[in-house]
Amino acid sequence: MAQRDYYDIDDILAGQERVPCILQVDLDGLGSSGSGTASKVQRNARWTLPYWMADRLDEEDYVTMEMSPMFAKRATRMYAASPESVQLRAICQYYYQFGMQLGNIVPDVSLVLRNMYMRRIQRVAHIAQQGHNVEALDFVQGLDKMELRMLKLCQQAQNAGTDWQQNKAYTLKKASAMSL
Repeated sequence: MAQRDYYDIDDILAGQERVPCILQVDLDGLGSSGSGTASKVQRNARWTLPYWMADRLDEEDYVTMEMSPMFAKRATRMYAASPESVQLRAICQYYYQFGMQLGNIVPDVSLVLRNMYMRRIQRVAHIAQQGHNVEALDFVQGLDKMELRMLKLCQQAQNAGTDWQQNKAYTLKKASAMSL
């Protein structure tokens, strides 16, 4: 079972991503025959389940999780070729968190995530320093939640540095109690 942070809302939302699974047992009463009555779901049926559920069912051998399409070899090759052009938000808003949760299942996912993040974060830092333009706007609109958080931190650091250089960072003000 993947290690997740119980109190991290982003981690919880990343666990909602759906993964393809193959059922390993017959289940009575969970299918739908179309006439409104429950029917039997046969073994080897394909289901798409939220990761948090599929991970636990896979651990108990009720299902076998398959590779998530966003981490399949074809997709990771595309990401490696041009990571800056990938619209991660359209693929998964919590791409990196979800990838970290899949770390034990998907081979080399940590390497893919690291390489992609390192190449994209350079552009994020550049945009934070230089400001936005039309090309940067397209890139920013494709950032996932972690990258957006990093962009905001970089912008705050840039603004704090500018304030410090202009001696605006630490100005002494008269306390309200002194003005009486």
